[in-house]
Amino acid sequence: MVRIINDQIALVENVDVFTPIHDDPHTQGEIIACNATNDVFAMGATGILSLQAFMGYPKGMDEEIVVGVLKGMNDFMMQFGSRVAGGQTITNPIPVFGGICLGIAHPEDIVYSRGAHPTDAILLTKPLGIQPAMRSYRDLQDDKRDALLESFDETELRAVQDTAVRVMTHSNRVVALAMKRVGVNAATDVTGFGLIGHADNVATQSGVDIVIEEVPVIKGTLELAKFFGHKLEQGHAAETAGGMLVFLQPDKVEGFQEVMKQHDLPCWPIGRTEKSRATPEARLAEGVKFIEAEFP
Repeated sequence: MVRIINDQIALVENVDVFTPIHDDPHTQGEIIACNATNDVFAMGATGILSLQAFMGYPKGMDEEIVVGVLKGMNDFMMQFGSRVAGGQTITNPIPVFGGICLGIAHPEDIVYSRGAHPTDAILLTKPLGIQPAMRSYRDLQDDKRDALLESFDETELRAVQDTAVRVMTHSNRVVALAMKRVGVNAATDVTGFGLIGHADNVATQSGVDIVIEEVPVIKGTLELAKFFGHKLEQGHAAETAGGMLVFLQPDKVEGFQEVMKQHDLPCWPIGRTEKSRATPEARLAEGVKFIEAEFP
């Protein structure tokens, strides 16, 4: 949500709540904070004022877990000169954690998920594959472990999971800074609705077709997605604290990539927009290429 306060100040607010996907409380806290702030960065706000924590968990849960999650959230926020400023705690049959993030920007710097133009280039700032990576993390710890290890090497699975955690705990603030410096037409983060789901939202709001020609994925996640039945190859696998889809004029791509490179971050051109042939939509191109990618 964006609220224009005056001609100098716009407030951006986002709420994200989900069930935990990592057993380490501090890491889970970082993932929560990254996920909550990413929607704010996707709208071009580079200033983060605060994060309010939402904590729902069963009676009897070890308080050290809750403290660890809050510490992870707060440690993540400190990189922006911000902090967890408060929040709400309730009892719930299963753990549900989240945050309400408040950001600030100049109204002229706000970027919406509408506004993509025909002939725009499309960039993606993080590789996909969180859903199968973290499913493998969970299966290694329960009664599905043996079935998983019949098809995959445990050391390689751990490497996939470690990459997924780096993706989920790395802020998209540099992306917002690059958008501000270079100028873009539209942007969205890629989370629960997957690549095509979020791209389709931009297509619908902008009145353009979006064609995805190349997709970076975390090494090993395509095979895992096939094993689990996740729709990563169709662009519909869910992501958590994922990267951003950025739509901009082709002559601005190099400048955007340069900003990312200065911070040792990758950025992949993955497709184009074009004039809609009928109902605006996002789709994978025929012969779409999937590339295995690393993340720092």
